[in-house]
Amino acid sequence: MQDVFYQTDLEGKITEISPSIERYSKFKPSELIGNPVELVYLDPDDREFLLNAIQDKGEVADYEVTLVNKDKTQFFVSVNAHYLLNSQNQPIGIEGSLRDITDRKKMELTLRKSLEEKEMLVKEIHHRVKNNLMVISSLLNLQSRYIKDKKALGMFKESQNRAKSMALIHERLYRSTDLKSIDFGDYIHTLATDLYRTYVPEPSRIELDMNVEKVMIDINTAIPLGLIVNELLSNSMKHAFPGKREGEINIEFGITDDEFVLVVGDNGIGFPEDLEFQNTSTLGLQLVNTLTRQISGIIELDTTNGTLFSIKFKEMEY
Repeated sequence: MQDVFYQTDLEGKITEISPSIERYSKFKPSELIGNPVELVYLDPDDREFLLNAIQDKGEVADYEVTLVNKDKTQFFVSVNAHYLLNSQNQPIGIEGSLRDITDRKKMELTLRKSLEEKEMLVKEIHHRVKNNLMVISSLLNLQSRYIKDKKALGMFKESQNRAKSMALIHERLYRSTDLKSIDFGDYIHTLATDLYRTYVPEPSRIELDMNVEKVMIDINTAIPLGLIVNELLSNSMKHAFPGKREGEINIEFGITDDEFVLVVGDNGIGFPEDLEFQNTSTLGLQLVNTLTRQISGIIELDTTNGTLFSIKFKEMEY
C-alpha cells in the first residue's frame, strides 16, 4: 500500500496529508486537515512519546504507532518523521510518512502467541519429568525399607539420589523464565546441601565449603554435570572420613580461561592407591568418567592432600 505523507503544526493540527490516507483510515483528507492529529491515535499519549523521540534525535525512523480508522478499528503504522523548519531554521511543525504494517504486526502477534504456547508446553514437560523422577525416588525409598542388607540398601539410596539430582534440574527449568539453561551455581548449593543432610549425620565433624559462581548452563550439559557432582560429593561424604575422623569437603565451580571448571575435593583418607579411577568397576566412578566424556571434558585426580577431582570442559553447542 502507498505511503502516506503528512504535515502538522507544532500544536499537532494536521496541515497537509496525502489522499492515500483514505485507504488506511477511511478518512478523506478534507476530514482530517485542520483537526488535531490525536483524532487518529488509539492512545493520544502516544503522540507525546513520538514528539519526545523526535526531540531527542531530531527525527525518527520506523517508529511504530497504533492508529484507529473512521470506524474505530485499529491499525499499525511505521512512522518516519522530522521537524519541519522555516527559513530561519526554526521548527514550525512535523512532517513525515506513514507505512501500514498491520499485516506484519498481526503475524508477529500470532508468532508470539504460538511461542508462548510452546513455552507453556515445555514447562509442563519439565514439570512432569520432575514429578516422574520424584515418583521413582519415592518408590526406591519405599522399597528400601524392606532391605536388610546394608550394601543393597546403599545402592538403593544412591539410585534415589541420582533420580533426585535430575529432578532438581527439571524443577529449576520449570520455575525459570529460561527454558534451556539453569543457574548451575544455585543448583550445586541445593544439591550439595541435600546430600550433606543425607550422608553426614554429624555436621560438626565434616565441614562443607562451597565456592560456586552464578553460571548459566544448558540443560544438555546440566543433567550429566549434575550427576557428576552427585557422584563425587556422595563419594567424599560416604568414604573420606571413616569413624570419627574430621575434615572438610570443598566444591568449586566457575569459568577460567573460557573453560568451565568443576572441582570437588576433600582432605580425608585419600583415594585408594590400588584403584585406577579411570578403569574401575565401581558404578559411581564409571558414571563420572562416562558423563565427563559426554560433555567433552577432561578429568584429573590429585591425591596430594586427600582426594581432589577437577573437570574442565567447554559448553557444547546443541
